[in-house]
Amino acid sequence: MGLGQYRAKRNFSRTREPPGCESFTNQFRFVIQKHQASHLHYDFRLELQGVLKSWAVPRGPSSNPAIKRTAFQTEDHPLDYAEFEGEIPKGEYGAGTVILWDNGIWEPLDDNPIGCFYKGHLRFSLHGEKLQGDWELIRSATENTWRLVKMNDEFSDFNPIPIVDRMPASVLSGLTLEEFADNPHAKPQLVHRSAKQRIDERLARLHNEAMPEKMSPQLATLADIPPTGDAWLHEIKWDGYRMLAFKKGDTVYIMSRNHIDWTISFQVIADKIRLLPFENLILDGEMVIFDESNRASFQCMQNAIDAGSHSPFRYYCYDMPYYHSKSLLSLPLIERKSLLKAVLRQAPSAIRYNDHIIGEGREVFANACRLGLEGIVSKLADSPYQTKRSKSWLKIKCVKRQEYVIAGFTPPQGARRYFGSLYLGVFNEKGKLEYSGNVGTGFTEASLKTVYQALLPLVIEKNPFTTNPPGCRTATWVKPELVAEVEFSEWTKESNLRHPSFKGLRRDKTAKTIHREETLTVSLLEKVVPESAKPSEKSRVRLSHPEKLLYPEDGISKQQLYDYYEAVAEWMLPFIRERPLTLLRCPEGYQHCFYQKHRTASSSPALKPIPIQDKKTRQWEDYLTVEDEKGLLSLVQMGVLEIHPWGSTIAHLEQADVIVFDLDPAPDVAWNEVVLAAQTVRHYLNTMQLTSFVKTTGGKGLHVVAPILPEHDWDAIKRFTKAFVQTLETIAPDRYVSNMAKKKRQGKVFIDYLRNQWDTTAIAPYSTRARPKAPVAVPLHWDELTDQFEDTFYTLHSLLKRLHTLRENPWQSFFTLHQSLDLD
Repeated sequence: MGLGQYRAKRNFSRTREPPGCESFTNQFRFVIQKHQASHLHYDFRLELQGVLKSWAVPRGPSSNPAIKRTAFQTEDHPLDYAEFEGEIPKGEYGAGTVILWDNGIWEPLDDNPIGCFYKGHLRFSLHGEKLQGDWELIRSATENTWRLVKMNDEFSDFNPIPIVDRMPASVLSGLTLEEFADNPHAKPQLVHRSAKQRIDERLARLHNEAMPEKMSPQLATLADIPPTGDAWLHEIKWDGYRMLAFKKGDTVYIMSRNHIDWTISFQVIADKIRLLPFENLILDGEMVIFDESNRASFQCMQNAIDAGSHSPFRYYCYDMPYYHSKSLLSLPLIERKSLLKAVLRQAPSAIRYNDHIIGEGREVFANACRLGLEGIVSKLADSPYQTKRSKSWLKIKCVKRQEYVIAGFTPPQGARRYFGSLYLGVFNEKGKLEYSGNVGTGFTEASLKTVYQALLPLVIEKNPFTTNPPGCRTATWVKPELVAEVEFSEWTKESNLRHPSFKGLRRDKTAKTIHREETLTVSLLEKVVPESAKPSEKSRVRLSHPEKLLYPEDGISKQQLYDYYEAVAEWMLPFIRERPLTLLRCPEGYQHCFYQKHRTASSSPALKPIPIQDKKTRQWEDYLTVEDEKGLLSLVQMGVLEIHPWGSTIAHLEQADVIVFDLDPAPDVAWNEVVLAAQTVRHYLNTMQLTSFVKTTGGKGLHVVAPILPEHDWDAIKRFTKAFVQTLETIAPDRYVSNMAKKKRQGKVFIDYLRNQWDTTAIAPYSTRARPKAPVAVPLHWDELTDQFEDTFYTLHSLLKRLHTLRENPWQSFFTLHQSLDLD
């Protein structure tokens, strides 16, 4: 058709419409202009053969596949018209107001789009600000009359309110047609800016930070129903693999939530990400693959991974924690998604922006379930990105599904081969594997063989469960390392699965991370302890590199450590406030640490200096102390993983107000002997009218602690505690020893009294330890200390659940006791 007809209809001395020329760019741009001429209509334009092929759509496009819109083909327009927004003067062709309702790129679904266009059936994908997914234009028998139809896919929209009514504004000016017509300042033609320019402008206010090599993703909490209100946005929950994609220049790698490199499996996606015109970024999303009915299928994903990296994966991105030289963790989600959308505006079709709906959570969920989707994810629109599981992201499932650890299998029955069913379990908070039931349905012949072959190298003799499940006499046990995804109807009262069905192996998840998911009741959400996502301004401490992994094997980041200490601050501060501290700093992770007790020029102002004269050198040094929550949180910024306070306060530095007995068992000593030692220390302190308390250390022993009035100097306290321990050693020389020499400690519990002297410290209650799995020193009730208890039960993750469920503080009376140590 060319541009002859277009130019013949216009007087370019009167209209600001561009005269243009044919220009071949191979960008496949599309534009939809909302045009109030003699009748309101939408001009749908696709770049093809150097021009914009154009159709007038009277009622506008519909994202509902059941609704077919009539589209009248009009004259070709120049490519410059894709940026036109303004007023066409009266008397000119098409007089009226034009706004740019949507724009982006389109992608042909057939090999020869030009041929398809002339044959009258053009299929394509749209990647616009508003319209997404697959569409088709079908010419009817009447010349120049077509039908614009949305093909049924994940972008189908069944909302009774059409998208043109829900989203009426311009993607350039942000004005509606009526607002634009009434606003003379909006009428000058807008200068086109690239996606990169728009992003850079939004990020100018953020500080530069190096891009992390790894990052733990934000995880959603399972909820019973979607939350209500416009504070929440809602996304499709995809049935696939959660992956983070890292792009550093031309280098792209893809990692799972557990920091396993999956680049080879998803090489086709990595190659597409490499084409994005942005240097450094981290994308967060879901790898999915679609079955023949155009639904995301977990089983198809399994088959595709087995088939190789050239399978037709799609990567649905819903977040972007890092862009260029900026960490976006602190930005509100809605801003991060806006930036992400701009980044993916011209992305290859295999990389999709995962759109959302604000509000209408119940309706969105109902539609998702009706369409056979897995469910939805509801997110607080103004929430920052947290590298942990949080309640600002909620997942609501249409059917119950969860991951379980495979611990064994039963023999096959009848004509079935390989195995009958799988024994399933989850790890409890103590790290023990609990039985959850068996699954024997949902398998194909191929999946039976695949699972069986994966289990054979893991066969062991011992039952890995804490109990003997039904039929265990004929079971073949395996190391609990493989993870299965299972769909089920409900939990029984015995905490077993009812009507389970196997969905596939979860190779992207490690067994130790699998726990029973507790469902959050949304109606109680506001009653939950407030999250650390929004600390008060008074206590806020800015973290550099919050994504830095301080416990790499466990995926625990600096941000997660910050969140932990913010959550326990009220519990912990009484034990460390206004006391000199010795800090174990590990800014590069728990395996690379050093001690610090003196203040330096770079120390945070939130850490208060205490001048103390060293008893050996006679030099005065500024020691560090904490007064409030901000001081505690500033320790996280320093990479502190252990906090060790003195046994005296600033007000009484020379007089101890606490006695600590450190019970350190030899490697060959059973745990019940450590428990007995603690009970023995408690008993003999009771005979002296001293109430004592017990805590784990996050190591292999226990601390028995007795608060006292600050009445005696350190030398007197040391003499008393030494005599106390030597008395126990005399009473039970086969159990206890007061000498730290290793050759004397074999088979015994070393009771260390040397914590009770000037300038010596003990690990603080609730402090983390610089050891694998981030163990924590935890105060206990005495009746909790049994032979079944272990010192390493509580970690950074599991302790918070304990604190939320405690009926009372185990050390409630610690600071209200006024007990004197009688040395007469």
